[in-house]
Amino acid sequence: MRADDIRKMTVEEIKKEITRAYMELKNTTEAIKTGKEKNVNKSLNMRRNIARMLTVLQQKTNN
Repeated sequence: MRADDIRKMTVEEIKKEITRAYMELKNTTEAIKTGKEKNVNKSLNMRRNIARMLTVLQQKTNN
């Protein structure tokens, strides 16, 4: 998800998306550990997206 897309969302939508992303990251990490998921970069991209969302959320709450 791009930062521009995240900035268009409301604070509540960002919080819901962060929660969903954390759950998806947990599931993907478990799938990688068990060998069901071969694409290790998927979890890296998820962590980066979560960081983007948290950054935009912080910017919105400070302003």
